[in-house]
Amino acid sequence: MNFKLTIEPIPQCNWGISLAHVLPPEVWNTLRREVYKKGNYTCEICSCIDRKLHCHEEWTYDERKKVQKLKDVHCICEYCHDVKHWGKSVVEVHNGKKPKDYLDTLEKHFCEVNGCSLDTSLRYRVKQGDLAQYRSKRKYTVDFGRLEPGKLIKTWSKGSRK
Repeated sequence: MNFKLTIEPIPQCNWGISLAHVLPPEVWNTLRREVYKKGNYTCEICSCIDRKLHCHEEWTYDERKKVQKLKDVHCICEYCHDVKHWGKSVVEVHNGKKPKDYLDTLEKHFCEVNGCSLDTSLRYRVKQGDLAQYRSKRKYTVDFGRLEPGKLIKTWSKGSRK
């Protein structure tokens, strides 16, 4: 299954560890606005231009070394972002933060973007759920790579004084 839109399970030990949570708001807002501009204010996955945009962090995993490394950040729409974080979306629906039919909307979006059936979507979600459970049983270190928060803050601080 080679999908354009994928689910990206984050190890439970690293939930909430993201640039959005560790950078000062002014630095994060500057970065995400740059990402939106670079993406031409268009979802890089489904090409949508009329939904709220999100700045999505793409991570890679070294399962042997147990390292979660930030690869890049992307401009994607709210639906694509909520599919990427399927587990979080499920929790938000069950906690009443999203409408009860929201998961159906996301599933339909997943199928449309990937040109697949509901059955294929379900099998894929089960596979990614298994991966999420596997990762959540382990402790991963986080590597922000070229987007290391200290470097971004330092760069932003220099640029904001001009």
